[in-house]
Amino acid sequence: MTEKRSPLLERPVMRERFRTELRSRLMSEAAVVLAPRRSRFSFPMILRPALAAAAVLVLVVAGATNTAASSLPGDPLYAVKRAGEDAQVAVTFDEVARMQLLSQLADRRLAELAEIAKQRPASAPTATQEYADAVERFADALDRLRDADSEDQRTAAQDLADAAQAKHRAVLDAVKERLPAKDQPEIQRVIDNERERTSPTNPERSGQDGSGRNRPTSSPGKTPRR
Repeated sequence: MTEKRSPLLERPVMRERFRTELRSRLMSEAAVVLAPRRSRFSFPMILRPALAAAAVLVLVVAGATNTAASSLPGDPLYAVKRAGEDAQVAVTFDEVARMQLLSQLADRRLAELAEIAKQRPASAPTATQEYADAVERFADALDRLRDADSEDQRTAAQDLADAAQAKHRAVLDAVKERLPAKDQPEIQRVIDNERERTSPTNPERSGQDGSGRNRPTSSPGKTPRR
């Protein structure tokens, strides 16, 4: 009886698709295993408290600035408000724009004075001095523009000063009536000073005519010829 020989088994062949998938899986697992582990005390983690503190500080400053905008003379945050305004003036280099800004700030000081007169008249002297200082700065800017070469600038500056003086006088008269009698003379002094400083014939500008131009003067020590 003849023995039947079993046929030889074929050599297994790895399918190309399985080979590709296996290679991809091994590569992805190797990337995870070989990836450097983040230190427990990494640099970004150290910075987190500082960044959080900075964010809180920004929020606090923004809130303080908003609160300061509505503050009045004598309030704790009023100095913050004034510092912001001074910085704005410092970076305004055009003389006309600076005078317009100082006019707006004088209006703001006057509005604060009117509010003080209604809410707490006892603080009126402080608010009155703030307004007087603002008028002085405005008048100084007006004097500089009166010396400008451009006649248009000189005329525009004086027109702005005249309009501001008329508006301020009406408010100051109303404020004076609200204040105690002892504080009213100071308001009147401020009214008179603003009228003198912003008038076209400002007596403080000695040696100059109403347009800001120098008046001709005789040389000292010489007698004019007849």
